[in-house]
Amino acid sequence: MRLTTLIVIAAVVLAAWTVYPVFRLQYEHQRELDALESELSGLKERNEELRDEVEDLKTPEGVEQLARATLGLVRPGEDAYVVTGGAASETSATVITAEEVEGPLWQRALDSLFGLN
Repeated sequence: MRLTTLIVIAAVVLAAWTVYPVFRLQYEHQRELDALESELSGLKERNEELRDEVEDLKTPEGVEQLARATLGLVRPGEDAYVVTGGAASETSATVITAEEVEGPLWQRALDSLFGLN
């Protein structure tokens, strides 16, 4: 009975030792794929924003708006005012939880198991 238990334990340990590298590699690749898909999504959004900006700059109104905003240009007869030393503009803060930064608990556990952190 005791020998059978030892054989079963040895078989389980041997199976885990054999399968662990495969699971680790698969997990690493999945995490890399997720990161690349997230990056691709962000780049697609940025690309769309740039396309919209290019379309705006193809019109005289868009060029004028950019010149006014970035260069401070005004039309003849208009007055430009520069406000200095005023109250700070309102800013919005975004609260990010630790889970959003580090990922869910199960993912952190797998990262630790596979040595990815």
